[in-house]
Amino acid sequence: MSGRGDAELIRQVGEIFGLHPLAMEDLMNLHHRPKVEEYEDHVFLVSQLFSPGPDIVPEQIALFLGKDFVLSFQETPGDCFGPLRERIRQGKGRVRTAKADYLFYALLDAIVDQFFPVLERYGESLEAIEEKVVTAPHSRQIAMLHDMKRGLLTIRRAIWPHREMLNAMIRDENPQISDDTRLYLRDVYDHTINLIDIVEMYRDIASGLVDVYISSVSARLNEIMKVLTIISTIFMPLSFIASVYGMNFDRSASPWNMPELGWGFGYLLSLMMMASIAVGLLVFFRLKGWLGERPPRE
Repeated sequence: MSGRGDAELIRQVGEIFGLHPLAMEDLMNLHHRPKVEEYEDHVFLVSQLFSPGPDIVPEQIALFLGKDFVLSFQETPGDCFGPLRERIRQGKGRVRTAKADYLFYALLDAIVDQFFPVLERYGESLEAIEEKVVTAPHSRQIAMLHDMKRGLLTIRRAIWPHREMLNAMIRDENPQISDDTRLYLRDVYDHTINLIDIVEMYRDIASGLVDVYISSVSARLNEIMKVLTIISTIFMPLSFIASVYGMNFDRSASPWNMPELGWGFGYLLSLMMMASIAVGLLVFFRLKGWLGERPPRE
């Protein structure tokens, strides 16, 4: 059943199948964390679905397992049960021949498996951001990484309770779940463990990319500062020479007042001296390894 707007219809369904009032109350509350509740003659489970779009928007889904029935309630039409419905229509697998608890397992397995495509998109996005962070770091990448970390945290909060409730269904005896189906639930439990590991790995990668971004920006800033420092260092003696010969002392007052201004090649000599100092500093910086790679010794 899709939608929770028709409370009267849901109440009638609950009366027909003898669903517990507390379970019906939880069904109408759309803000439950994933959990499982065992009643006398049925099992009530709350889980979460995620839309296949780019935004991580959790949607609550509820399952009821009885002796000969399985009921599902979700907020909006559209879910991850399409392949399961097709298997039922075509009569493939054990779904058509097994009991209700196997269908309950198949639905729960589809719910857990729908996390994998979501995490796959996160993995692809992290790879793309990783290349850009190293080659062309930009401030918007930090915002993207923080959004991804929030999304991964939302997914983790949804997956973690699944592990607890699956462990409870595997560990505790329940007349509605056979031992054979309990073996299949162990496989779903293993999937949740794998999902948690993937989420934690992606969160660590996202945190590491933030550090890589900061390191890349710092390295670029250091390179820029190094270039500016070298330029400033080169122009310091040149500015000194230019400022010395820019002083307006009267040459006629004393033969010691700027005698170079009277030389025939004084201007050319000053330019050659400035060029020599600049080239000499560049060679010195190069030999020290401050300007590019230091040339290897033969």
